[in-house]
Amino acid sequence: MTIDTKQTTASSQILRSMHLDYVNDVAFDHFGRRMATCSGDRTVRVWDLDDKGDWIFHSDWQAHKGSVTRLSWAHPEFGQLLTTCGSDHVAIVWEEREGGFAVSIPPPNSTFESGTHPAPSTCWVSKAQLSEARKAVSCVQFAPRHLGLKLATGSADGFVRIYEAIDVMNLNHWPINSSIEAETDSKSELGVTSLSWCPSRFEPPTLVIGGSSGNISVYRYSDASRHWFRACLDLPSHGKGILDVSWAPNLGRSFHLIASAGKDDILKVYRIKRGKKKNQAPSTIISSDNPSDSSSLYTLQFESCQVLDTGAAQIWRCAWNVTGTVLASSGDGAVVQLWKCDFDNKWKSVSEVHGDVSGEQKNRMVE
Repeated sequence: MTIDTKQTTASSQILRSMHLDYVNDVAFDHFGRRMATCSGDRTVRVWDLDDKGDWIFHSDWQAHKGSVTRLSWAHPEFGQLLTTCGSDHVAIVWEEREGGFAVSIPPPNSTFESGTHPAPSTCWVSKAQLSEARKAVSCVQFAPRHLGLKLATGSADGFVRIYEAIDVMNLNHWPINSSIEAETDSKSELGVTSLSWCPSRFEPPTLVIGGSSGNISVYRYSDASRHWFRACLDLPSHGKGILDVSWAPNLGRSFHLIASAGKDDILKVYRIKRGKKKNQAPSTIISSDNPSDSSSLYTLQFESCQVLDTGAAQIWRCAWNVTGTVLASSGDGAVVQLWKCDFDNKWKSVSEVHGDVSGEQKNRMVE
């Protein structure tokens, strides 16, 4: 398996991931100078960007007893924290410590190649194992910094669980703050497949959740009632399951953007408008499971949805840049597409990054 990381518009670096199975997820830290990968081979690997712009392998360890499905970095204000989730029904919070190789789950045969990689001066230690899920945990993400040290997990049992560290100096205790039964389709076997936090500081805690039934749901937390409710009901669904969702950063816009990728080979961008306060708008769109409260939360109203032409290729991942103006998508065909909105509010592909899967590299891709 290899990873193609784009350094500049003129060059790229091919990394030999050393994973023995498919790479399920790749995540960059807050500054974009550290990268973590996880795989079906149960391991996680961390890479660092050096001063020359090259990605250098740092460390690896066995993180789960089954396939590692997703991972997420915490904001560096809370230290070097990484959370992972897997098919073993567990999400784990890892902290980087100085010295040694010891981790809570002993690694398999070492993957270090003698004379190739320097021995790391740090190790990753398991601080908490979150095992409330009854089925495989398919997605995990730390909350934005302004919400504190929280993380959300989505699992095949249809629930999203929000955990919060009581004391940021003691990371061994992560009680459940709340939970959401987001995927109730009895025919659904994979439950919640993806989630993304709303990164805006001017909104209460809000999540977009994608499920294997193809539905996109937006949930919002009310401090007054201490309850998560559906804040937007009429988002168009995908014909099949959702593979990824991503909430765009909101810098000065009066609306929100959410991207979703589905098994129906469709990439969508939703535009959601901030409504008036609930006590000023009797006709706002709120679901029946929303408890009555007198809080000043703003409602969310669906405005439009655009289907992006990806060339009939299945999109597996989508992500926004830091300003929420460029959407990147990746999937089948070894192509990363970049999308921007024009003056007519139409999203168009402005650039493509093609992976070289020919010749020697193609052979290495299947190692």
